[in-house]
Amino acid sequence: MEQSDLIIETVLRLINKFSTLLKEPRKFGTNDILYGSEIHMIDVIGKYPGINVTEIADKLGITKGAVPKMIRKLTQKDLIYRYQEKDNKKVVLFRLTEKGHVAFRHHLEFHQQFDKDIKDKLSSLTNREISLLQNILTEIEKSADMVNAK
Repeated sequence: MEQSDLIIETVLRLINKFSTLLKEPRKFGTNDILYGSEIHMIDVIGKYPGINVTEIADKLGITKGAVPKMIRKLTQKDLIYRYQEKDNKKVVLFRLTEKGHVAFRHHLEFHQQFDKDIKDKLSSLTNREISLLQNILTEIEKSADMVNAK
């Protein structure tokens, strides 16, 4: 088998493992069971308070149509709230509630450990190797975008 085929197999295996990880619900410091898609929306709203639906979709790489359903679930769980600015009633914006901030912080802690493991492995690479890896991953992402667009 060619080296490129082995890399493709590894990438697909990695995608499957992340897919499984995202599907596994967790409690991020609250009594609410949250799926990966929900906690990642909380993460985006926590990092960008006052964000709107279009911006959420862009940051998560999902369609605008997928956002309202998740927004409803997170609002019902009292993790986020919606509001409008006084001077612009057309745009709905979102922020985390106190409970949402708890989930956000627990998710950050989860990622800090996960990210640390990856950074430890990357620390042995040269800047050139890291740049090459980043370029390859970006090209793989573009390929996925093209497949999704079809």
